[in-house]
Amino acid sequence: MSLLKEKILQSAIRFFAEKGYQATSIQDIADDCSIAKGSIYKFYGSKEELYISILHKRQQDMIDAVERIRKRELPKRETFLEEIAYQFDFFIEHGYYISRDHNELPPTNSDKIGSVIHQLQMNMFRYYQDILLRHYGNAISEWKWDVTAIFNGLIREYTFHVLFGFKPLVQKELAAFIAERMDDLVQGLAQRSPRPLLTDELMKEYSMINLEALTYTQEIRRTALMDMIESIIPDLSITNSRKKDLSEVAAMLREEFIKEHPRSFLIQALLRDLSSEIELGFYTSQLQQLIRDNKID
Repeated sequence: MSLLKEKILQSAIRFFAEKGYQATSIQDIADDCSIAKGSIYKFYGSKEELYISILHKRQQDMIDAVERIRKRELPKRETFLEEIAYQFDFFIEHGYYISRDHNELPPTNSDKIGSVIHQLQMNMFRYYQDILLRHYGNAISEWKWDVTAIFNGLIREYTFHVLFGFKPLVQKELAAFIAERMDDLVQGLAQRSPRPLLTDELMKEYSMINLEALTYTQEIRRTALMDMIESIIPDLSITNSRKKDLSEVAAMLREEFIKEHPRSFLIQALLRDLSSEIELGFYTSQLQQLIRDNKID
């Protein structure tokens, strides 16, 4: 994401939270970013599209954070607890698709936004199921939809009490309590073996969601990092000649990544050149991690 696009997004998030969706205009955001209103329309066709982008970004940020927890390779139980606790950390910071004081609610007649929110909620349901299957495995396979519904309900209900009831609940204690209740549920299902209520047939709509689409693929992550690098280069405090060189290096790197047989030695040389600029170091290190994960030879 370019620096300008990120600036527009953050400005919109702040205005929607402070003034509300209805009272915020594209002109407000443009003035806040010190740009012409038309510059916003280059990225977002309408205020509605801008709001939808915020919803998608929030969910992806949450999913990315959970992925980072998993990559820490903690013991399975500790990972499970961290994943649950983070849900509350996230919703306390961002709200559950709306802000704490409801200011961000879009027009009630916006079918497009309503449809997006419904899809995001379905995505979250399947993502919660993925968390549970990772932890409990085959023990819940027969009742996976019912177990997920109960897990989802617990998180939503306690989120409501924390956000709107202002109950002083500690996230880690909440996570431990919910994890223990899920243990009780799984144990009870194994002992009594009841007939599942939510069957695959009933949940067919959810089954069609591709979980892999909920997280960035290697290619999408790499593209986003390259976009960021290329957007930063023009703002570096270096000579124009050096900026031109770095832009060419970035272009070469992007081209090499998409080849059927990328050359590792060339990729490493190009990354070293880019990483020599401190401002680009974080992004080149992220690219290095992607290379290791993807095992580019």
